Amino acid sequence: MPRLLDCVPIPGQFSEIAIFGERVRLRANQLIIQLTITPKREWSSRPGAVPFPAILDTGRTHSLIIQEHHLVEWARLRPDSLPVVGAVRERGRRILLRAAGIWVHPNQRGSRDHLADGPPIPLGGSEAIAVYPAGVDFPRLPVLGLRAVVERIGLS
Repeated sequence: MPRLLDCVPIPGQFSEIAIFGERVRLRANQLIIQLTITPKREWSSRPGAVPFPAILDTGRTHSLIIQEHHLVEWARLRPDSLPVVGAVRERGRRILLRAAGIWVHPNQRGSRDHLADGPPIPLGGSEAIAVYPAGVDFPRLPVLGLRAVVERIGLS
């Protein structure tokens, strides 16, 4: 099995990347990984979507939080294509939780931007993603929480 992360560099300064023609500024000291998201029913198949960046945040308790804009433009999924499985209250808003498959694309050793050969690795089979509604500018980039990674490697 490929490693989930293989010496991903953590830049000590700001950098910039282009995602589907959109310029995104990355902050210093952020661990960036590449993800795809699929509907839950496609969990066992390899996703055909183009990977997009997300921040790995070990302090985040959700599996994944993402703006509706990122879900539509980057993951190429409509929110209503993912069943609602609950809701949370965060930042004074009710945020819907939707069932989805999360896939991490292993990086080439020592590279944040280049992916290793081979299939993506599915994360967490029972988790939902928190989708922030259109018009909310949070999170700036999708954020993968430690919960999804812990479930994948069997630490829970």
